[in-house]
This record gives sequence, C-alpha cells and structure tokens, in this order.
Amino acid sequence: MTNYRLLAVDLDGTLLGPDSQITPRTRAALECAIREYDVAVVVATGRRFHSARPIAQNVGLTTPLVTHNGALVKDIATSAVHYYQPLELHVARELLALGKAYGADTIVLDDPEGDGRIVTDGVSERNAALRYYLELNRRYVHEVDDLRTSVTAPVTQVMFCGPCVPMQELAQILERDVTGARLLMTTYPHNDMTILDLMHPACSKAAGIAYVAAQLGVEPEAILAVGDNYNDLDMLRYAGRGILMGNAEPELKALGFELTAPNTEDGVAQVIETYIFGNPRPTAS
Repeated sequence: MTNYRLLAVDLDGTLLGPDSQITPRTRAALECAIREYDVAVVVATGRRFHSARPIAQNVGLTTPLVTHNGALVKDIATSAVHYYQPLELHVARELLALGKAYGADTIVLDDPEGDGRIVTDGVSERNAALRYYLELNRRYVHEVDDLRTSVTAPVTQVMFCGPCVPMQELAQILERDVTGARLLMTTYPHNDMTILDLMHPACSKAAGIAYVAAQLGVEPEAILAVGDNYNDLDMLRYAGRGILMGNAEPELKALGFELTAPNTEDGVAQVIETYIFGNPRPTAS
C-alpha cells in the first residue's frame, strides 16, 4: 500500500456534513493522521480564504490553504499570499457583459492580500441563495452601480449563481463564446442551485494542491484526494488516489472514481482509516 504523505480534501459536501460541521469521528481521524502518521492535510475549496480559514484552524491545520478553486493559496497563520493567479481585466469585463446580457446574478471576488472583497451591483429577488450568501458575508460586500464599469483591475474570479437549469444554459454559452477563462461548476440539485466560477485558465484545485505539494516535497503519487463535485475532478485525477464522496451526483459517480461513504456517514474518516491508518506509523530517524 502506498504511504500517502498529503491528504487534499474539499470542504462543502466532503469534509463538512450537511450542517456545515466536522463530526467527532472525522476530526479524530484528521488529528491522528497529522500527529501520528505525519500526513499533511490541505484544504482545497471554492470558498474565500476568510470563510475557509476558521474551519481549517479549528482542526489544527497549519498547511497553506487552497481557496477560490486554486486561484489563491494563503498561509493559514499569517494570511500571507503564497500563490495568486488572477483573471485578466479584459476577460473579466467580457464575462460581466455576457452575464448582464443573459440576466445572470453576478458577483466579483477580489482583494487577495486583504480580507477578500465581494463586489455586487444587485441580486434578483428570486435568488434567495445568493442573497443569503451576501447577507452572511455583509462585512465583505462592496456594492456598486454597475460591475462592468467598476472593475478596473484583474480580479480573483467572476461568479454567476442561480437555479440549475438557467446556469447550465449559461455554462454552455460561456464555454462557446469566452476564451481566456476557465469555467468551474459546482451544483447542488437538492437546493436547485448551481455556481459558475470563472477563473484564470491555469486555475484549478489540482494546480493549488500541486503548488503546496511542491513546497512540501510531496510527489503526486503520495497524495490522497477526496471531493464531491465537478470542481474537484482535476484534483481527484491529479492525486495518486482520488476518491469521490458517496453523496456526489450520479453523473459524477458514472465517471468511475473510487467511492467512499457520504458526508453523512463520515466518508472522509473512512478514507483516512483505510488508506492512512492502514500504513505503519512512520518512525523517527
């Protein structure tokens, strides 16, 4: 059995349960993997740094945090930027114009050095999920009259959010008409919500994990990765072993990845117990 030295793990739908909490069993498995098996645990998420950081700190992680689907890697302790790949200005403006023409609810995320800014020019009344997100993160929200004219420098990402069907239609338009950006989709059919993240073409969770792994001297074959959604696929393919959560959508399960239990049944803990605790503990040299 391969001795895995790095565990790359998604947050929502993977490490976190439906209540957005980490269960005692999963917490214990993470702590044991770090302390007794000398495994580096790296969170790779589509979330903003200041949203993911408290979760990582709460379980004692010290490795750099991969956020914004790999566009931004920051130090958990100091918030220092390790790696940043923004979306070019002219591409961001093209995306914003296209989104406006489509009538999509849109936000722009930037300010990588600081707390992370969420820029909006308004959200439709029907989009309860995005309105809730903005209310929850009110301290970071910056309201403008028109996103297309307010964006004057490269940004971390452009994000469209809405019901699944119109967002999937918009995704097809973006893939057809836009160059210079990478589309990463996260879908939650049970909530009828799909998020479309538009990033620099080089961005992915795999790229972020590869950067951190290189700093730690870990080869891809020694990486164990766990995720549940479309934006995790590159990371799962990059790792020596990529495992899909049992709560993933059927379309993802059909891709042939190895499956673990759902996040309601400690799927991440089961991966750790099988593939990390199944190895001998490292001995001090």
